[in-house]
Amino acid sequence: MGPFAFFLPPSFDRLPVELGQRLLAGVMGRNQAAQAGLGALRGWRRDDPATASLAGLGLALTRLACDLDPLNADMARACLAMAGPGGQGEDAAALHLAAAAPWTATWRQALAAAEQSGDWEAFLDRFDASWPADGAHLAARVEGLAALTAAGVAGSERLERWRARLPGPPASPGLAWLAAEATLRLGGRLAGITAFYDFLCRWPWCVNALLRLYDLQTGVEAQLTELPGELVIFLYTFNKADDLAVTLDDVHRSRLGRFRIFALDNGSTDATPQVLSVWQERFGAERFSILRAPVNVGAPAGRNWLKALPEAATADFVAYLDDDIRLEPDWALRLGAAVAAYPGQSAYGCRVTDAGRPSVLQAAEFHLAPGGPGEPATVTDLQLQAPDLGQWAYCRPCLSVTGCCHLFSAAALASGGDFDIRFSPSQFDDLERDMRVFLAGQSAVYQGHLVVGHKRRSGGDARRDRLAGGNAHGNLTKLQAKFDAGDLRRLRRFQDQLLLTDVRKKALWLTRQ
Repeated sequence: MGPFAFFLPPSFDRLPVELGQRLLAGVMGRNQAAQAGLGALRGWRRDDPATASLAGLGLALTRLACDLDPLNADMARACLAMAGPGGQGEDAAALHLAAAAPWTATWRQALAAAEQSGDWEAFLDRFDASWPADGAHLAARVEGLAALTAAGVAGSERLERWRARLPGPPASPGLAWLAAEATLRLGGRLAGITAFYDFLCRWPWCVNALLRLYDLQTGVEAQLTELPGELVIFLYTFNKADDLAVTLDDVHRSRLGRFRIFALDNGSTDATPQVLSVWQERFGAERFSILRAPVNVGAPAGRNWLKALPEAATADFVAYLDDDIRLEPDWALRLGAAVAAYPGQSAYGCRVTDAGRPSVLQAAEFHLAPGGPGEPATVTDLQLQAPDLGQWAYCRPCLSVTGCCHLFSAAALASGGDFDIRFSPSQFDDLERDMRVFLAGQSAVYQGHLVVGHKRRSGGDARRDRLAGGNAHGNLTKLQAKFDAGDLRRLRRFQDQLLLTDVRKKALWLTRQ
């Protein structure tokens, strides 16, 4: 490839603290981009030349937020006001349309509905049939979002047509991301590397692009590594017999080395015992053991019960799996690649989508969200702010990973202590443990090249939804009460150092290629 002429600003750690934290976490969520843009503008002082670069950074980040939410009239008007008079060309024309066209609100609702339902083909059919004739300048952004998100389901033909219609090199970061990701998916790894190099030359503050490029260039995105030693799979279940059968079928088709499975039936009253018996016969009793609790003891206690088994101490690795997930056959090898890239860490997790709707993201990496003194602990939710455009397809250390499919070395599982049963029946027990271990100096590792489908509960009655919401709110209050202001300062200090070190190491490697 030859010399790479981009630089990662060494001022990352000399920026306003909250802005630096947002950039390091990644700004490819629409709300995160907008908040980071506002933070940059707050740090800009007209009479201070040392802050002059913050004005341009603030405008670029706000433009990114507009690209990720292209029909948001308020955001478009704010971006136009920041840019000042004289804006011309395709980019400015798209903003003016988004800010003033009377039909943007209706189409924004349709776009939001597609994000929630995952039915991008229907949205694109509607786009073809009735997109306004006066909306040409805005069409590239809206169609690009839909075509890229739908490409994994509906194939690449639509994406190819969209890319061919682009009027020229994109002038804004969000549209340029769509084009770079489309080039990768349509043209392959080498074409994608070139596209993301070009992207970073123009927007070197985009950590998501740097991480994406590093994994492409080093081959991490395709790496499959067998876990060294024996893997013990722990699975606990309650009254999800049909989902459990599908998950176990996926495990049965998985590429595993030496392994054993321990399934805890948490007092199920449906056909779960019969399902477990069928799969014990298929796997063999020497590899598949069934345990049964008389009642549903909840997720934290179930995890601890399994963790206390003698086999957990004698295995090399332990994986916890939920009973309603979909797994690709190489899931253990993907986690093995994360272990090889970042050995000796506390937990290894994945990117999570709705089962059957891969464009609807549930979870990715979690970081402690920026916050001032006295503010409670909250974590980032970048993956909830936009469809999956490849922004989280990378591997790096983080504060926490989701618990529906996560891996531990047996030593790390033992040394990190139990899951706190005060978070029963579920919600935040895995996050609390990750934060506790993070305070002790061990990070989690996010493996975004492993995508796991998780069946989201739907169709429940309102009472059950209220109960679930109340439980989550109560457990969040418990979580925030467990970590005082001193803990949060230490967590943020360790997190900032961890992310900055990882980003700088990868940037340095890329500059030498």
